[in-house]
Amino acid sequence: MLAERKAPAKVNLFLRMAGRREDGYHLLYSCMQTISIYDEIKVEARLDQSGTPGEITFESDCPYLPNDPKGNTAIAAARAFVRKISPIEERIRIVLHKAIPSQAGLGGGSSDAAAVLLSMDELFPGRVSREELLEMALSIGADVPFFLTGGTALCEGVGEKLTVLPELSGLPMLLLKPPQGVSTPACYKKWDEMGCPPVSEEEKSLILQDLQNMKEPALCLADASARWSNDLEAPAISFVPEIEDGLDVLKKLGAVYTSMTGSGSCIFGFFGSDKAVPSLSCPELRALSEKKWWISRAETI
Repeated sequence: MLAERKAPAKVNLFLRMAGRREDGYHLLYSCMQTISIYDEIKVEARLDQSGTPGEITFESDCPYLPNDPKGNTAIAAARAFVRKISPIEERIRIVLHKAIPSQAGLGGGSSDAAAVLLSMDELFPGRVSREELLEMALSIGADVPFFLTGGTALCEGVGEKLTVLPELSGLPMLLLKPPQGVSTPACYKKWDEMGCPPVSEEEKSLILQDLQNMKEPALCLADASARWSNDLEAPAISFVPEIEDGLDVLKKLGAVYTSMTGSGSCIFGFFGSDKAVPSLSCPELRALSEKKWWISRAETI
C-alpha cells in the first residue's frame, strides 16, 4: 500500500505576539497561508517477514535530516500514528523529497509531519478519529494542525486554536531567503529581551476586519500593511541584517505587501498580478542569486 502527498509551505501573512503562558510558551495571533512550494512525501505500508512489524524506515535527498524522531518530524508523525493503532503487521517506509528550505519560517518540517499523518490515515482508514489526528499533530509541533487542512486560517494560542478564514488563493508572490537561517528559539528570546508590548485587543479586532473584508486582495493587502506586521522581524534582522536588504528589494520591485514569514529568514512580497511579478533574471534578483539567496515565485493555495 502506497500513499503519495505534496506537503505545501506556508507564510505568515502577519505574526503578532500576544503574551506568554505560565509555562513560558509564547502566545501568537497570526494568519497562516499555504503556498505553492512543496516537499513530496511517499509513505508505504508493506508486509515484510524480514523486518520487524511496525518498524519505520526513512529515506531522503536531504542530507541534514537525521534518522531520528527527535529531529525528524516525518518519523515522529509516523511513530505517533503507529503507537496509536498498534499492533500492526506492516513495516512503514517514508521517502521524502525536500524542496522547502530549512530555517526559513516556511513550515517545511510541520508540513511534512502533517503529510505523513494524512498518508497514514489513508493507509489505515478508520483507525483513528479526527480528534486523535489533531492531538497527534499538536504533540509534534504547534504548526502541524494547520497543515492538516491548509488554506487560510487565523492561528491563536501556541498555534493550536485555528479559525478558518475566507480563502486567499491565487495571489502571486515572490519569496527570498538569504543563505543564513534564523534560530527560532533565539529569535523568540531576542523578542523577550527587546521588551516589546504584545498585540492589543483593539489591534486584533482591526486585523480580523481586514481579513474578513478582503474582496480585492491586491488593494486590501496594500491598505493592511499599516496594521499587519511580524513582531519577530526586528529580532530576526538583528541576527541576519540581510533580511532588511531583501525587503527593500521587494518594495523596489513593486510588491504591494512585504513581510517576513515565521521567525525567518525567508521574506515574501505579494504583487498585483502575475505580470507584475518580476522576472528571476532581473538585475536585482540576479545580484541576490550571486550572493546565494534562495529565490522562488509562488502563489497562495
